[in-house]
Amino acid sequence: MRLVRADTEIRRKLEVQGLSLNDLTVLQSLCSAPGRRLRRVELADRLGITPSGIARLVAPLEKLGYLTRDSDPHDARIALVCVTDVGAELYRDAVTVADEKATALLGDLFDSAEQEQLTELLGRLAPSFARRPVAQK
Repeated sequence: MRLVRADTEIRRKLEVQGLSLNDLTVLQSLCSAPGRRLRRVELADRLGITPSGIARLVAPLEKLGYLTRDSDPHDARIALVCVTDVGAELYRDAVTVADEKATALLGDLFDSAEQEQLTELLGRLAPSFARRPVAQK
């Protein structure tokens, strides 16, 4: 339960420019993808969530003009999620602010050796969860 409480508090403190950490993760995945686009199933895989979870994450970002949908040029049945120029710029700005907030937050709680240890531990933990889709609210 402590992990859940910590996750909730960190997510709240790291929200930037109206974007949640989930929103930032979607934008990051698309900004780092070839052509800044991914099939929905690929995006779901990268984030470790279900395809319906992706639909719920993408819809508001699409309405705000940060993402668009496109057809795969090789198979029109496949929908691609694409980050717009506005979305990519917002991501670059937001991730800089989020990094500064995270550095300040961790710096207030942990010394540099503890921060390195936490980074290493979380690095081991994250891949084990990424292999399993999680239920979305």
